[in-house]
Amino acid sequence: MTFHWMDTFRGTGKPMTYPFPLPDNESQRLLALEDYDILDSLPEQAYDDIAKLAAFVCGVDKAMVAFVDAERKWHKAKHNIAPVEVPRGFAICSQTVMGTEPFIVTDTQKDPRVKDIGMVINPPFVRFYAGVPLIDDDGMVLGTLCAVDTQPQSMSEQQTEALTALGNQVMQLLRLRKSLKVLEMRERQLSESKRRLDGANHELRRLTITDELTGLNNRRAFNTALTRNTLLANKNNTALSLLVIDIDHFKTLNDNCGHSFGDTVLTQVASLLQQRARSQDFCARYGGEEFVVLLPGTELQGAAKLAEEYRETVANTDFDSEKLTISIGVAEFRGQSPEDLFDAADKALLTAKRQGRNRVISDQTVA
Repeated sequence: MTFHWMDTFRGTGKPMTYPFPLPDNESQRLLALEDYDILDSLPEQAYDDIAKLAAFVCGVDKAMVAFVDAERKWHKAKHNIAPVEVPRGFAICSQTVMGTEPFIVTDTQKDPRVKDIGMVINPPFVRFYAGVPLIDDDGMVLGTLCAVDTQPQSMSEQQTEALTALGNQVMQLLRLRKSLKVLEMRERQLSESKRRLDGANHELRRLTITDELTGLNNRRAFNTALTRNTLLANKNNTALSLLVIDIDHFKTLNDNCGHSFGDTVLTQVASLLQQRARSQDFCARYGGEEFVVLLPGTELQGAAKLAEEYRETVANTDFDSEKLTISIGVAEFRGQSPEDLFDAADKALLTAKRQGRNRVISDQTVA
């Protein structure tokens, strides 16, 4: 199987055809080469050092670490070699990748296998070539480590062994590169998995503390916030108040207008509460038609004023041609337990209902 590369060699202005053979496993070889992600990578000192040593071992002044893809020979490292790449058919390496043994040519002009190859009959007019194939663990030849000269040279058995050993070192670098690539990919996969897991955990936590219908905090979140805020208020000797809010005659509204409309009302009331809440306040749906608002840093008088604003806002809102009112119980933290603070506000709410609803009653008034 032969591929013909048509190219105008630099400086000649003449199109030339370079026939070169292809290994029987060419497709698999190219896939293996691609898997190392080495082509067109940046220079690396480790490869440069090996090319320099290869030139020294062979007693020449030019050497390279080269990888052969479908159409070119690309130089990962080059010692006294100018081009970054050359057409595959222009290079003797196209012959080296055909086998698994070192390819040594002491005089290219006398060797029929290479005497008509571009780099022999054109600049740089290579007369000596010594190359070892770079073979991966699956037996795929990825490229070559080669040394060249413009004068014929001889090559001893010891030099060939040394060049082969250097080729093995190139493969060790490639294996390390591939391992690092796999590790980086796994690290990215782990990072992505962690990101997704964190997102799922965040969403799960949000669902456990969020009321599904209104989007406010739920009763569980409120109980946690109530305990935390009473501890802080007690520790720092700061004010804390609580509002317990109930939509008046909500059962009648549900019976007359349907549960779907009731859900809409709950959502709208929740939105109104959230809109008027301050940044430090904590709003939650306690259950059914009952809402709670924790007011850190707020004494009873200020809490009652905020509660009245809530009441007026709801009373002045049109709920699809329906008018609604709310009743609110207000309590101030005075060192009691979280449960007792809630009970005080809840009792104040009960008093507000008994007194006719649509009003704000504080625990101080109840007492």
